[in-house]
Amino acid sequence: MKNSVSFNVDHLKLNRGIYLSKIDTLGDVQTITLDIRLRTPYKEEIISNKALHTFEHCFATAVRDTSDSYQNAMISYFGPMGCQTGFYLVVNFKDYSQDEYFKFFEKLLKESLTYLREMKEVPAKNEKQCGYCYSLGEMADALAVADDIEKLVDEMTRNGGFHTYVYL
Repeated sequence: MKNSVSFNVDHLKLNRGIYLSKIDTLGDVQTITLDIRLRTPYKEEIISNKALHTFEHCFATAVRDTSDSYQNAMISYFGPMGCQTGFYLVVNFKDYSQDEYFKFFEKLLKESLTYLREMKEVPAKNEKQCGYCYSLGEMADALAVADDIEKLVDEMTRNGGFHTYVYL
């Protein structure tokens, strides 16, 4: 049985961080999965559903709007991990080399967080646009998660690269 990359990571040795989880190639398009891990599994409390859902609405909007100006890159997905310890960001690239991914994500994450901080309300917080809008919080919930991610982006920048998984 072929399982997810995440299932091959030793979660007992996994820390907060931003990980380049997976690179898939189909023709001349590369799809990159970024693991934005905000909680250390089994050592920190999981992210509440309210914060997870609220940040998803805000950041999914921010990252798509921000990336519109980027050439040869398209956001495919942004959403929470089922274990509630972080988020996945999936981006399709054309004509990028692997050594460009770090700078791309560093810039995209910073610009998207800035965009999110300028939002006045949680996007699509209504019954017509959300499958269960009653579990959404307020902008303060999204901003708290944004602060956590910004710390990880700053750490990633200081270290000059993505965090590295410890595999089983």
